[in-house]
Amino acid sequence: MVENLFVVRAAESRDDAAIAGLVVEGFLDKFRPVFGSRMDRTVKIMEKWVRLEHSLGGVSSLVIEGSGPEEILASVGIRIGSSDDDALARGLWRALRRHLGFVRAGWAATLLSYPRYVANSSEAYVERLVVSGEHRNRGMARALLDAAEALARESGKRTVGLHVSGGNAAALKLYESYSYEESSRQHSLLTGYFLGIRDWLYLQKEL
Repeated sequence: MVENLFVVRAAESRDDAAIAGLVVEGFLDKFRPVFGSRMDRTVKIMEKWVRLEHSLGGVSSLVIEGSGPEEILASVGIRIGSSDDDALARGLWRALRRHLGFVRAGWAATLLSYPRYVANSSEAYVERLVVSGEHRNRGMARALLDAAEALARESGKRTVGLHVSGGNAAALKLYESYSYEESSRQHSLLTGYFLGIRDWLYLQKEL
């Protein structure tokens, strides 16, 4: 499918590492407090998480390529299938413990558990929408969001939801322009202190 002059395609397994790298780049300010001196292991952990989401979490990823198929400029994940949340949690814990050790893994798992989300069979869930820094403000985020919503409709979903941090003005402006409205919010002193995120807003839209 073609949106805003960019070709959006379904991600393949060979894209997992590139997607993980984009996520770490896009949310670097959030990952640094979580992983500390072991930031060099973050991409490997996220790559494992992306694979787990694809195999167990009911998540499909969409990407925009650069000049070659191995260069991924932007990506988004959308949960449209059923999820084995227990298996996902176990898989993430094993990856964290392997790369970080028991104590740091427990700390990382606690912070990464926010924002909390309960899946709804009639709703799609958009996550990790990220565009490479040098390619932002060119319409890629909109192209991915358009494609994600189209996939949700094709899957028979009635609504689509997503989380955004309360201080992320650019993301809020984008989602509001797509008619997303705040449905609820979570307050967290823990992420407020360590990540600078006190409020997590849940935005929702009817398809």
